[in-house]
Amino acid sequence: MKEKSDTTAKNTVKRAHSFKTNPRFRLSFINENTFNEVWTVKMSQRKVVLALILLLSAIGCMVATLIIFTPIRTLLPGYLKESQRQENIFNSMRIDSLSTEVSIHNAYISNLERILNDRIEEVSPTHYNDTISPAPTDSLIGATSAEKQFVRQFEEREKFNLNVLSPIAAEGVTFFTPVNGATIMSPDNDRPAEITLIVPRNAPVSSIYNGSVVDCYYTVGQGYTYIIQHPNGFMSKYSGLGSAFADKGQHVDTGSAIGLTGNSANSTQNLVTFELWNKGTRLNPREYIPF
Repeated sequence: MKEKSDTTAKNTVKRAHSFKTNPRFRLSFINENTFNEVWTVKMSQRKVVLALILLLSAIGCMVATLIIFTPIRTLLPGYLKESQRQENIFNSMRIDSLSTEVSIHNAYISNLERILNDRIEEVSPTHYNDTISPAPTDSLIGATSAEKQFVRQFEEREKFNLNVLSPIAAEGVTFFTPVNGATIMSPDNDRPAEITLIVPRNAPVSSIYNGSVVDCYYTVGQGYTYIIQHPNGFMSKYSGLGSAFADKGQHVDTGSAIGLTGNSANSTQNLVTFELWNKGTRLNPREYIPF
């Protein structure tokens, strides 16, 4: 009987100790002078979680309100429309331009103030060296012997080249077409500056510019050849004429006829060769005369 009562007492103690209370949290505000509690908040675990959720929701609502009802929303990436973005870019460019204009005007006013107050600083003249320093070479890519030889040959070939002066001499000069209705044949690779024209029968051959006939001669199988000296060092040569009108030493005007083309039955065989020179340098007539 005694053993049964002991077992019942142990079960009662176990049931009493197995009872667990829910965890609770307390937030107290204590006065530092008196160490008395001023305000105390007691909450269970469920209430703490609920309070945190409500706090985060309130913060989210405040942030959403600021974004929706204030200009802060324009700072968010991808929020603006394309037209608004272009407008902002345009306004930024205008602000930069206005800043530049303000700087220019400030500099102008500052210079004007120095001039009026006689505070101009004297600048010593700068002495320039007449010698031209060579351009710095790339230390990583050295010139090969073949490249140096090519540069040396090019400089020797172009040392006395006067082609660069021909466009300057042609400024203000309007050349006339030698033969109207002519067709240019494909130029020969060996003589690219000599133009062969396919011309109609008995078509007039005109002087491209006013000048003097310095030579006129006839060659069997080729016809008449004219060489005319023009101003500014230009000289024109016409070969393959069927008849001649001007004499050697005669002055001719721009567009005046100096002869006629041949009268071959086959028009494709009526050819006139034309050349243009300037101070002893052969030029490409296509660059100066509209054919």
